[in-house]
Amino acid sequence: MVSIILGLSYAEFRFSAAYGPLPAEAGKAAELVIERGLGLKQVIERATPRAFSPRVLHWLWAKQRLGAASVKAGVYTLEAGLKLPDLLNRMANDQGKRLEWQVLEGQSLDQVRRALAKMPYLRHESTSWSSEQLQQVLDKRIKSAPALGFLEGLLFPDTYRYVPGMSDLDLLSVACQRQIERLQSIWAQRPQDYPLQSASELLILASIVEKETAHPDDRSRVAAVFLNRLRLGMRLQSDPTVNYGMPATALGKLSRKALQTDHPYNTYTRLGLPPTPIAMPGEASLLASIRPSAEQSLYFVARGDGSSEFSLTLAQHNDAVDRFIRKRAP
Repeated sequence: MVSIILGLSYAEFRFSAAYGPLPAEAGKAAELVIERGLGLKQVIERATPRAFSPRVLHWLWAKQRLGAASVKAGVYTLEAGLKLPDLLNRMANDQGKRLEWQVLEGQSLDQVRRALAKMPYLRHESTSWSSEQLQQVLDKRIKSAPALGFLEGLLFPDTYRYVPGMSDLDLLSVACQRQIERLQSIWAQRPQDYPLQSASELLILASIVEKETAHPDDRSRVAAVFLNRLRLGMRLQSDPTVNYGMPATALGKLSRKALQTDHPYNTYTRLGLPPTPIAMPGEASLLASIRPSAEQSLYFVARGDGSSEFSLTLAQHNDAVDRFIRKRAP
């Protein structure tokens, strides 16, 4: 008798659950947040209020309906009239709101971290940490990481998807792991006479190339200019490195005084590469830096259209500066 009653109740529940809408205020939509790691029973508790029939029946029915499929963590919209079967189908097919975090080519570590701190639905564990604290934690998380001594430049520019319940450290670890793997792979492709001594130096050079040009045809030429200068013992004289070493309040068009003020990133006053990268280089800048063009140019200047004018001599360079920067006719 009990089994018959339970069977009838379950049949009635199946009918009502399959065709009855979830309770919602007409004309309004809410969000259902399902964190990573929640089981089906917890999902049902989140999705259905207590007054909406016995939850154990929802759970039994959902298990039967979904079979081997599992609900995916995410943010789901609960619009008026939505039915539980439709909601479960969305969850099983990962049709929630797409949550994404981007690392952009040319961003600094500070810029990346500020953007990450604004991402919703994440557990923000590292927001208040210093760069040194963050690096120590990531070094432990990424076992194959070389001891580079810095974190700047070590996040691969890409779009990273995440779900509620993930930590900002999860995203940072993935981005760091990808950049390290890409760096090691590209470093292994260096020619026998390549002048740089380590993968960290390659990363530093690629970050300068990234900040100097976004023009695909110019990356390998810009890399060649800097490598030619390093071979000859010339200063790199890269404006982006000077900017990187200045206080945020002083950023802007570089003055003569700024170019003459010595600091570790001022490549007008110091020889060689700066001590760390100055931005996150993308794969194109890394490849351009390991495969520079064969030219002997020592100078370049922006033309104003995204491309650069390259010169062999200082006299040619000064003429180019007159034409493209000072706008003087030849």
